[in-house]
Amino acid sequence: MVKVLVVNNYPSRERVEVLERCLRGNGAQVVPVDLRGVSSRRFDSCDGVVLSGSPAMMSNPKTVSKFQPEIDAVIDSKVPIFGVCFGHQLIARAFGAEVVKDVREVKEMVETKVLKEDSLFASLPKSLMLMESRHEVVKSTPDGFSRLARSRTSRIAAMKHQTRLLYGVQFHPERFTKTHPEGDWVVGNFVRTLR
Repeated sequence: MVKVLVVNNYPSRERVEVLERCLRGNGAQVVPVDLRGVSSRRFDSCDGVVLSGSPAMMSNPKTVSKFQPEIDAVIDSKVPIFGVCFGHQLIARAFGAEVVKDVREVKEMVETKVLKEDSLFASLPKSLMLMESRHEVVKSTPDGFSRLARSRTSRIAAMKHQTRLLYGVQFHPERFTKTHPEGDWVVGNFVRTLR
């Protein structure tokens, strides 16, 4: 069983538990940690890392300062990393991209178009329904990354580093439904990359 470190970027545990359940449901052993326990050494002690969402705004310099240890760990770590929503924005910021407030808040299931299959979207349809819940977006794809997906509300709905297994998704794959289970499939694909 692969061991996945889940970094809780929320102020409390309740919201990250949905993500942890989704990972367990896809065969991962979950190791929870909060910001105080983050380092590249801690990241590298597991098979992979998942960075959760957060209500924090990465466009705020104080947020960048608060999450600097996590940003540094993302840059220095050698294991695969999967950033969800705020985690996606944190990865983008770590590699020099700007994160900006969007013109409107999004909180809905959004049709997402897969542009490059890659392992994250392996064997999935080219059009997926995925939950977006956010106030900010990554303005442009960071240097060294490829855009994997786009949606009606996010130009960079998913991205991947060109030489590392380092993924970011603007959506919340853990918030899937019986009608739209695609997010669960995406999480399962990430877990399979760790085997």
